[in-house]
Amino acid sequence: MFPAPAESDGAFAARLEILAGELEALQNGSSDLLSLIGESRPLSGEIREAAGRLTWEKYRFRAEWVPGWYSSRRTGFWSAGILLEVDGSLPLLFLHGKFARRRRRLGYDAAETLAHELIHAVRTAFPASVYEEYFPCQIHASAFRRECGNLFRKWYLPLLLFGGAAAAPVLAAAGSVFWILPLAGPVLVIGREFQIRRRLRKAADALRREGAEPLPVLLRLSDREIFDAAALSPAEFMKRRNCSPRWQRLLERFPLRDGA
Repeated sequence: MFPAPAESDGAFAARLEILAGELEALQNGSSDLLSLIGESRPLSGEIREAAGRLTWEKYRFRAEWVPGWYSSRRTGFWSAGILLEVDGSLPLLFLHGKFARRRRRLGYDAAETLAHELIHAVRTAFPASVYEEYFPCQIHASAFRRECGNLFRKWYLPLLLFGGAAAAPVLAAAGSVFWILPLAGPVLVIGREFQIRRRLRKAADALRREGAEPLPVLLRLSDREIFDAAALSPAEFMKRRNCSPRWQRLLERFPLRDGA
């Protein structure tokens, strides 16, 4: 679990204590969440190890502590995996039951899906983010998911993008003079995505300049911190680093690797 932005060491320790109590209750059978889990099978050690390798390589963390089960009932037919957050402190993870017997289902890889949900899990206490799906989707081998996955952070974004792009030629073929109006949706969605990606790239460049590996640090930042890092000059960034224990810890903890 990562310390949230502006969370004091004491508050973080208190949150971890609550989390430890919830995990212990699940383990000894005294948790009031057992009815939610039902007869679901625990995730296998093999898939946990595979997901742990992915999250470590990309973001420098492992989260074997996150409780998880196979449950088609909880995921539904179309979803490969879901994460439920209890009281903002305890993440519960469910993968589709088919993953208990096979590695892939409907184009999704079991280890990638688990790693994806683990990335959500370690940011449980973080505020809502425009990069909510960007970081988890970078774990996937699919270029489409890496590049377009963040558009699915809100249900209406793909609707505006793909719906508008589909509606415009239909209206044009029907002879409507308003055929161009549906294109406003795709333009706004793509423009916004371009803006937040540009800020992310600028923040990553600033971190490399400071000798830090970008992705592990960016994952542990809020949107406000990412936007600030993107806007700071080298001198201002150095000043921020010297004045902030949080920035010092992050930059020292994740030194730049070859090829990062």
